[in-house]
Amino acid sequence: MKIKARIAVVVDSQPVVSEGEVDLRSGATVKKFMKKADKAMGFKKPKPFRGSLKQGRPPTILLNGDRLDLPEGWKHRLTEGDEVTVLTPMMGG
Repeated sequence: MKIKARIAVVVDSQPVVSEGEVDLRSGATVKKFMKKADKAMGFKKPKPFRGSLKQGRPPTILLNGDRLDLPEGWKHRLTEGDEVTVLTPMMGG
Protein backbone atom coordinates (compact mmCIF):
# COMPACT_ATOMS: atom_id res chain seq x y z
CA MET A 1 0.00 0.00 0.00
CA LYS A 2 1.14 3.56 -0.64
CA ILE A 3 1.37 6.03 2.26
CA LYS A 4 2.03 9.73 1.63
CA ALA A 5 4.88 10.96 3.82
CA ARG A 6 5.78 14.46 4.92
CA ILE A 7 8.51 15.53 7.28
CA ALA A 8 9.60 18.86 8.77
CA VAL A 9 12.25 18.28 11.44
CA VAL A 10 15.65 19.37 12.68
CA VAL A 11 18.27 16.60 12.80
CA ASP A 12 21.85 17.30 13.85
CA SER A 13 21.06 21.04 13.83
CA GLN A 14 19.95 20.84 10.17
CA PRO A 15 16.37 21.44 9.02
CA VAL A 16 14.88 18.74 6.82
CA VAL A 17 11.63 19.35 4.93
CA SER A 18 10.47 16.80 2.39
CA GLU A 19 7.53 14.82 1.10
CA GLY A 20 7.17 11.59 -0.81
CA GLU A 21 5.66 8.16 -0.67
CA VAL A 22 6.36 5.04 1.37
CA ASP A 23 5.28 1.62 0.13
CA LEU A 24 4.28 -0.73 2.96
CA ARG A 25 2.54 -4.05 3.37
CA SER A 26 -1.18 -3.88 4.07
CA GLY A 27 -1.93 -3.33 7.77
CA ALA A 28 1.50 -1.90 8.64
CA THR A 29 1.69 0.25 11.77
CA VAL A 30 2.93 3.82 12.19
CA LYS A 31 6.00 2.35 13.93
CA LYS A 32 6.78 0.24 10.83
CA PHE A 33 6.28 3.36 8.68
CA MET A 34 8.93 5.20 10.74
CA LYS A 35 11.38 2.32 10.29
CA LYS A 36 10.92 2.20 6.50
CA ALA A 37 10.43 5.88 5.60
CA ASP A 38 14.07 7.04 5.44
CA LYS A 39 15.09 4.41 2.90
CA ALA A 40 11.85 4.73 0.91
CA MET A 41 12.38 8.48 0.53
CA GLY A 42 16.09 8.18 -0.34
CA PHE A 43 17.57 9.52 2.90
CA LYS A 44 20.98 8.09 3.77
CA LYS A 45 22.52 10.57 6.22
CA PRO A 46 21.03 12.10 8.15
CA LYS A 47 18.05 9.78 8.52
CA PRO A 48 15.40 12.31 9.55
CA PHE A 49 12.58 9.91 10.39
CA ARG A 50 14.78 7.81 12.68
CA GLY A 51 16.62 10.89 13.90
CA SER A 52 13.38 12.53 15.00
CA LEU A 53 12.87 9.63 17.42
CA LYS A 54 16.25 10.16 19.07
CA GLN A 55 15.68 13.74 20.17
CA GLY A 56 14.79 14.83 23.69
CA ARG A 57 11.06 14.65 23.11
CA PRO A 58 9.05 12.53 20.70
CA PRO A 59 8.03 14.05 17.37
CA THR A 60 4.50 15.16 16.63
CA ILE A 61 2.90 12.63 14.30
CA LEU A 62 -0.12 13.64 12.24
CA LEU A 63 -2.25 11.01 10.53
CA ASN A 64 -4.40 12.56 7.83
CA GLY A 65 -4.03 15.89 9.64
CA ASP A 66 -5.00 14.62 13.11
CA ARG A 67 -2.41 14.31 15.87
CA LEU A 68 -1.70 10.81 17.15
CA ASP A 69 -1.23 10.35 20.86
CA LEU A 70 2.06 8.59 21.52
CA PRO A 71 3.04 5.97 22.51
CA GLU A 72 -0.36 4.39 21.70
CA GLY A 73 -0.26 5.89 18.19
CA TRP A 74 2.74 3.78 17.20
CA LYS A 75 0.41 0.75 17.01
CA HIS A 76 -2.13 2.45 14.71
CA ARG A 77 -2.64 0.44 11.51
CA LEU A 78 -2.33 2.41 8.30
CA THR A 79 -4.54 2.03 5.23
CA GLU A 80 -3.98 2.77 1.54
CA GLY A 81 -3.82 6.51 0.89
CA ASP A 82 -3.13 7.60 4.48
CA GLU A 83 -0.89 10.62 4.97
CA VAL A 84 1.67 10.64 7.78
CA THR A 85 3.38 13.91 8.76
CA VAL A 86 6.31 14.00 11.19
CA LEU A 87 7.14 17.31 12.90
CA THR A 88 9.64 18.45 15.50
CA PRO A 89 10.17 21.98 16.84
CA MET A 90 12.32 23.98 14.43
CA MET A 91 13.77 26.19 17.17
CA GLY A 92 13.49 26.75 20.90
CA GLY A 93 11.44 29.47 22.46
